[in-house]
Amino acid sequence: MRKLALAAALATSALATPALARDNSWYVGADAGVLLVEDQDLTFDAVPPGGRAVPSIDYHKGYDFDGNIGYDFGGFRLEAEAAYKRAKIDFDRTGGGFGGAASALSFMLNGLLDFGPDDGLQGFVGGGVGVSRGKLASDIVNDTDTGFAWQAIAGVRYPVSSNVDVSLKYRFFNQDDIKLIPAYQSVYGQAGSNAETKLRTHSILLGLTYNFGSPAEPAPPPPPPPP
Repeated sequence: MRKLALAAALATSALATPALARDNSWYVGADAGVLLVEDQDLTFDAVPPGGRAVPSIDYHKGYDFDGNIGYDFGGFRLEAEAAYKRAKIDFDRTGGGFGGAASALSFMLNGLLDFGPDDGLQGFVGGGVGVSRGKLASDIVNDTDTGFAWQAIAGVRYPVSSNVDVSLKYRFFNQDDIKLIPAYQSVYGQAGSNAETKLRTHSILLGLTYNFGSPAEPAPPPPPPPP
């Protein structure tokens, strides 16, 4: 009987879920995926006679990727993130349409709340604030502007080892009041005038995170029953 109890205790210990290294540790990660951009107007403050003031910018699908470093407090994470987004654009002008590209390089501070089991599929929600350098590159406007940005984040993650997680993340990103200067006078605006737009994006990202913490020591097996 004693041998049977000892064997059962050892089997229980061997089948226990491996400890994870998430809580109270630093981590680094990277994400990449597809970018969808909301169409926006480009407003000029000085329009030539007979011109149009508000052309609409039509965005193609683009890409979004980032790197991050943070600390997991256990149920809450604080991280610094650097991200780059880019998408091609189209809009019409007199004499035909033209294209170009819009992009943003951002540096954000994010706070994330985790929920769910540490040893399985876990969800997270949060947001971030920071600065973004928005750029519009076309044959009418080729300029950049740096300003305040914010974002909302939600996703799920799953541990594939004691130190590595994979994740699927949604991110909404917003930079308002992007002020640009036209390269030359056009049907939309005069050279040297101010143009204003905003950038609102939706991203679906796959991610990989490495946790630097050491897994907790497994609990010792129960002592054998007395003889």
